[in-house]
Amino acid sequence: MGSPRLALVGAFVIGGLLLFAVGLFMIGDRRLLFSEQFEIEADFGNVAGVEISTAVRLSGMPAGEVIGIEIPDAPGGRFVVRMRVREDLHSLVRTDSEAAILSDGLLGSAFIQLRAGSETAPLIPAGGALRGVDAVEIADLIAEGRETFRIAADQMVQMRADLSETFVGFEETISSTTRLVDGIGNDVQRVTGASASLVDETRGMVAEVRRVMGTVTSGQDAVESVLRETEGTMRAVRQSAEHVEDAIARFTGPDSATQRLLVEAGDVMGRAREAMADVADNTEALKRNWLFRGFFSERGFYNLDELTIDEYRTLLGDDRYAPLRIWLAADRLFETDPGGGLSLRDDAGRRIEEAMGELLQYPRNSPVVVEGYATQGEIGRRMLDALARAELVQRYVVRAFRHASGTATMALGAEAAESPSGDGRWDGVALTLFADPEQLARSGAAAAQ
Repeated sequence: MGSPRLALVGAFVIGGLLLFAVGLFMIGDRRLLFSEQFEIEADFGNVAGVEISTAVRLSGMPAGEVIGIEIPDAPGGRFVVRMRVREDLHSLVRTDSEAAILSDGLLGSAFIQLRAGSETAPLIPAGGALRGVDAVEIADLIAEGRETFRIAADQMVQMRADLSETFVGFEETISSTTRLVDGIGNDVQRVTGASASLVDETRGMVAEVRRVMGTVTSGQDAVESVLRETEGTMRAVRQSAEHVEDAIARFTGPDSATQRLLVEAGDVMGRAREAMADVADNTEALKRNWLFRGFFSERGFYNLDELTIDEYRTLLGDDRYAPLRIWLAADRLFETDPGGGLSLRDDAGRRIEEAMGELLQYPRNSPVVVEGYATQGEIGRRMLDALARAELVQRYVVRAFRHASGTATMALGAEAAESPSGDGRWDGVALTLFADPEQLARSGAAAAQ
């Protein structure tokens, strides 16, 4: 009777110990206690939402956690936050990296985002310090939104005034043009009259010369009389020619009505260009304001700098877009110089232009994303190589096709589920065009007709 009870108690104790060990292992694995790590720190003026064990991410990847917060000695000082980071990500954390306090959405929990530094900067040593970027409070965002609305209203009022002034300038230009045309008509009439007088006087001179030639033999006195008459005729011809020159000078001179019209037209077009530039700048500012971000996102505006790799892959499956990809292998595009720098091969431009030529048949307002892939080295090395490849190809596309406003880059590492290699990986780049399915359907129907 006692043995079964003791066995049951023993089994219960052993099961409890196993559950405790599994829970302890899961907690340690989640907090990265079983992987090699190094410590760094960053200073912040505001640590809203940050506490011990707050998550630390690097380019969207889980990288570590907060292990300590040092309080400043006096008001106005900065908090020092100590963090523990995975050693395998050490190659991405450089001396010019930054640490920013972000949150998952408006009401999500806070986390610290580490931004990868530049390739030329040295690695940060263990215990080194990064520059901290303070968190943004909701009250600050509301104040910014209020100020944005005020600025937008002021810009709209100013734009309306500029457009009114532009239309007034157009009206003045039209009036000046009408006056100029009337003046040109009068000048042309005067020029025509002077030319007719010149022709008549010339004909008279020719007739007089003929008469002189016929009467030369009549005596010396007659010849002298005819010469005096010829001299008077030539003076009249000279005066008519001067009248014609004066009329032409009034029509084409530096102070003529024609020159004044050209100057006024140039001023009006300059004011119109300034007004259109103000409209474009205001629209770009509204796109990047958080209050209007949803409005522009519904119309295809995304800031890739704010998207993680997983969010970008989710965007590829969005029903609102039809992603079209053209895959280009790295060994056909890139070469490495003796100093380790990456550059395009001599014949890479032709391959990129052929690929873009296939995408240009689709609507020109469709954004193009140059996706970078790399399969060699650790994850940090792969991400840097993928980004460098994407930026090289993007710069060539902008320079060759003037497609700057709709071209961006996205480094995706090695995973490429739809790559032509068949193993779910890719080494190179992919030109991805995000087209509107409805526009594609209309283009296909038009081509079928």
